[in-house]
Amino acid sequence: MVRILRYGWIGMVLLAACAGTAPNVLHVQATSQGLLSKQVEINDAALERRLAFGEVSVKPLEGGASMETQVIIRNTSMRDLKFEYRFIWYDASGFEISPNIAWIPVVLSGKDERAFKSVAPAPNAASFKCMIRKSHPLRDS
Repeated sequence: MVRILRYGWIGMVLLAACAGTAPNVLHVQATSQGLLSKQVEINDAALERRLAFGEVSVKPLEGGASMETQVIIRNTSMRDLKFEYRFIWYDASGFEISPNIAWIPVVLSGKDERAFKSVAPAPNAASFKCMIRKSHPLRDS
């Protein structure tokens, strides 16, 4: 009986440790009226308590061949916060058009905010996702 309880506790600890691995996502898409539709997907509640998505701006680049976006991310805690972010771009059909994008590490000071920018990789970009997750340091194999 003691063994079962011990393994039960170990299982719960492992589940809790793995629970926050999915990124929080801000999905932005232009509507038919030219407005931006924003949808936030929270997969890591601990990260949500410390970081918040702010204002989103999208502008066409010179010649209209592509567009650039800027997303404000705020650290709502008093402590410096390490996290990683990336942008994924999609065409009007919802197909990913981004090249294989790596996560970019950043440290955001307590109660600070910063603008994170990305340029669409192709002129047919119609929407994007800005994803944030806890830092995943590289480890030797």
